[in-house]
Amino acid sequence: MADPIYDELNLTTKKEIYPRVIKDLFFLDTPLLAYLRAKALVPFTGGSEMQSTFLYAPLLGGMYKKGGPGFNLTKPQTLAGTTFQPKYYEVNVTEYLEDIEVENKGPEAVFSLIDTDLRNAMHTMTEIVALAMQRHGSGIVTGVADDRSGHINGWIEAMNDGLTAGWDGNYFTSYGTAPRNAVIGGALNSEPYWAGNSDGSTGAITFKVLEETYQSVAIGRKEPDLGVGNKHVISLIKERMQPQQRFAQEKDPIFGVHGFRFNNAMILKDDLFPSLKYGKSRSTGSFLTSTFTSPATVGANSNMPTSTVCTVGEVFNWFNTSTWAVRISDSPRFGFGFTGFKPQIDGTRVAGQILAALNLQCFEPRLNKQILGIGS
Repeated sequence: MADPIYDELNLTTKKEIYPRVIKDLFFLDTPLLAYLRAKALVPFTGGSEMQSTFLYAPLLGGMYKKGGPGFNLTKPQTLAGTTFQPKYYEVNVTEYLEDIEVENKGPEAVFSLIDTDLRNAMHTMTEIVALAMQRHGSGIVTGVADDRSGHINGWIEAMNDGLTAGWDGNYFTSYGTAPRNAVIGGALNSEPYWAGNSDGSTGAITFKVLEETYQSVAIGRKEPDLGVGNKHVISLIKERMQPQQRFAQEKDPIFGVHGFRFNNAMILKDDLFPSLKYGKSRSTGSFLTSTFTSPATVGANSNMPTSTVCTVGEVFNWFNTSTWAVRISDSPRFGFGFTGFKPQIDGTRVAGQILAALNLQCFEPRLNKQILGIGS
């Protein structure tokens, strides 16, 4: 080894760090989570389950003739309920005391290692939850053998009819432990819509598909307020409908980016949404969507071919965000709180965790819609 080890320039000149911010080159943005944070956060104050009640049938009644026979005094059951359990997530932060108490301190520490790692941990937790919202939280379900019973009950469970496969190939015969299509009929149903072709290949998104799927989940004054897809499907919507039209861009007050309106809904790009071209799984880096074999029986208005290999392509959803609730524990520790650093018994390593106890509930699945099978 040459002596001296360092040359004169390195011995007499400091390094410059510019810009004095740490650029985020990994994490992505999700307007769905922003909307749910703004409009659907409901503290979970305790208990083993989260229960909600819904009406699924009318009372008995109708025309009668003056002086006719007596009224039907039978009292039918018209109420049912769904139940969900809190699901748990953690992100670990590990530091070495030598780093944080001896070296990364004072004026020479351009960035705080602890602050940087804690911000990273919160971003990581947010991404984990945002991706889990696209999936399900059930055991082995009908379709693809995929036990995710430890995860939150994501939107793909709510936006289903018990017959038609969603983007991951699964269909959910119950929601919140309540069986679909039995006594309660279709009260908990949201039928996915296949925008592809009858041979299972992807199809072009059209104004007709957007309008009809939007209207299918608009009931009275209740209409979707958010349309979401990954960047490819957003481009396809703009390109397919009227290529010569310049869409009027509008800044969304909740997510803070520019989108465009369709009826009462703001359409926004979600970088974490399922997509053949851009969708990624955090754990594997692989595409989130590919193909599945559709069930032998599907929803009557789903447009999905039966027993066919279907290419998922791009996914686009209509959301009525007022029908959702993100149930987060009101515990300071389990409400995305930090446990504090705990020392290693025989060393200088310390570790702490960001913890979250939460679940996702949809009170009216019929006011939300999943569209899949979209291609260029």
